[in-house]
Amino acid sequence: MEPRYAELTRTLIKDIASGVYPVGGSLPSEIDLASKYGVSRGTVRMALDRIQTLGLISRRKRAGTRVEAATPRQTEYGPTISTVEELVQYGADTRRVVHSVRGIVVDMALGARLGLPPGTRWTHIQTSRSNPLSPDYPLAWSHLYVPQEMGTRIRHAMENDEQALVCDLICRATGRVVKEIRQTVRAVGVPPALAQTFGTESGAHALEFVRQYYDQSDKLFEVAVSLHPADRFSYTTVLQRQEQIPR
Repeated sequence: MEPRYAELTRTLIKDIASGVYPVGGSLPSEIDLASKYGVSRGTVRMALDRIQTLGLISRRKRAGTRVEAATPRQTEYGPTISTVEELVQYGADTRRVVHSVRGIVVDMALGARLGLPPGTRWTHIQTSRSNPLSPDYPLAWSHLYVPQEMGTRIRHAMENDEQALVCDLICRATGRVVKEIRQTVRAVGVPPALAQTFGTESGAHALEFVRQYYDQSDKLFEVAVSLHPADRFSYTTVLQRQEQIPR
């Protein structure tokens, strides 16, 4: 099920594009939006944060929310991911290109960084993902690692499906189920080797995601290291306070 804030984001973007909320005008207040769409003010704020990131609105204290554009700025258009479902949708909404596939033996440095057993054999796949509507520069560049015995099957599966996540292709081929995804996020700079590919300067701000995929037997079956230029991607985390049990 799509999160409520993501659903509201899509609705408001559609309303802005269709002129329900015209450029130069103002959006209703957070309270009014919450009442109109049957959501909390927190949900409204999260949706407005996303829409502001796309350049559609601006917000100022005591001045309200002003509509600045009817369509997202292309340089800032990119996905936002906060759930496993949105990660899957990200794959469905983008096009993958495979750049290289090769077998490797995990050394100590790579093993320590990615949680792979040193000395084991894995298949290393380099891919990029692009928005089909603006394919000039990729949204992400990824280094994927899968067990060597899966390499050939997964390569063929990727050639036949340019959108599905590799973890889903593995699950289809082997009957595995993704039980857990462990994720680490770092702020990094775009390396010189990828600056031209991304259309950015070397060292430009970027986010690096390291995702480790575990199956129903708690076995690691894929590691994905993805680099996203900062202006083409955002990541949302929702923190909820746990209820305290009275003593």
